[in-house]
Amino acid sequence: MRITVTDFQRNFRKAREAADRGDAVIVTGESGEYLFERRAVTSDHPFEGLRGVFGVVTLPRQTAPLRDKVRQRLADKNRHRRRRTA
Repeated sequence: MRITVTDFQRNFRKAREAADRGDAVIVTGESGEYLFERRAVTSDHPFEGLRGVFGVVTLPRQTAPLRDKVRQRLADKNRHRRRRTA
């Protein structure tokens, strides 16, 4: 269904009924065309309904403080080498 902006405003009820039936209502304006159609309700959770597709992953609780983790990674990187002071 193609209509102008003015007709869309005047006959919004008819445009909405057309959109509810599944028809796309194209509203022609001065600067371009607008599409008015019925869409499914979106959820705040993007992975809702995909529970069977993705497995459930749980990460182990981390007990060491972040400071100790950084020190351990640096020690592993440098192979426990330290500068000797003279």
